[in-house]
Amino acid sequence: MKTLTWNDLITNLDLYPELHLNFEYDKNQTIFPNYHITEFKLAKIQSVDCGGNSDSWTEIILQVLEPKIEKDTESMKLSKVNSIIKKVTNVMEIPSNSILRIEFGNDQSAMRQYFVSEMIPMENALLIQLKDGKTECKASASCGLPKDVVSFPKLEKSNGSCCSPKQKNESNEPAGCC
Repeated sequence: MKTLTWNDLITNLDLYPELHLNFEYDKNQTIFPNYHITEFKLAKIQSVDCGGNSDSWTEIILQVLEPKIEKDTESMKLSKVNSIIKKVTNVMEIPSNSILRIEFGNDQSAMRQYFVSEMIPMENALLIQLKDGKTECKASASCGLPKDVVSFPKLEKSNGSCCSPKQKNESNEPAGCC
């Protein structure tokens, strides 16, 4: 899945200041236009996958609060969002390649972080499409999993171990390679 970055958002804010910012999630559900941007979180992630490979990246998480009741109003203009972002960037430096996530939940959907898969300029709005992520094994070549596995099937015990090729895999663990 393609995920958009902080730079993608900033570019659109600068290009279309007169447009309104709208969010779409799940199956064409939209966040109420009277939403409130409550917080920006910068997450610096360091990871080690089951093959022993390290990785690091940053994510910027924009938290959006949907009120309990939808009001008949227009959503925020990108110029207003841009003014909020200027306040944020005066306090913290956000790397332009940070993965952009939107944190959101309401009465029908538990709060979680969505990836931003598309930003679509429309007649009077910039539509940000939110998508759930999927679990993937970054060490799939050494684990023997195909790259297109969406969810892990129950793995049978094998003679090899993707995590430590020098050691024999003696685990009875039914899933995962470590």
